[in-house]
Order: sequence, then structure tokens, then C-alpha cells
Amino acid sequence: MSNVIQIVRFRVKEGVEAAAFQAVNERFQREVAPTLPGLLRREATVAEDGEWLLVLRYDSMENARGGAQRDVSALAQQFMSMIDMATMSASFYTLVSE
Repeated sequence: MSNVIQIVRFRVKEGVEAAAFQAVNERFQREVAPTLPGLLRREATVAEDGEWLLVLRYDSMENARGGAQRDVSALAQQFMSMIDMATMSASFYTLVSE
């Protein structure tokens, strides 16, 4: 199996407090991320202008592409409801060296 890197970029919805989203992200990191099949690592970052960048490493493309659809928990729904979906993009890359 080859490792896959998923890059996700987005902004939170207008009116969502940065601290509130960060708290939900921290819960997601602790409670949801460890349960996602094939997820090896998840890093969440935020730029000074408010854009978020997630870097997720999976064990396979199948797991990477199916990750978001597998979790339908209330916490995952809360996390997604705070994101401005018009700003969201996701890309997948197969790791060739490290």
C-alpha cells in the first residue's frame, strides 16, 4: 500500500467565531480522526488570513477518498456545518518519496 496525502483548504462560515471552530476541530482531532479507517496522521493549520489547511495522510487512496463519507457522527456534522463549502477544496497525492 502506498501512502496518500490529502490536502483540504477552506474558510469557516461568516459569523463563526475562530475560537468556537478551533474547539470543534480539537474535538474532531481527538474523537473522530482516530476512528477513520486508514488515517495515519491529521494536521490542521490556519493562516493569518483565516484560511484553514488540513494535511491528512492515509494508507491508501481508497481510504483517503472515502474518509469524509464514513463518519456521520454529530461531531463531524457540526464540524462540516461551520465550513463555508464554497471555499472548500480537496486534493489527493500519492506519496513518491520522503
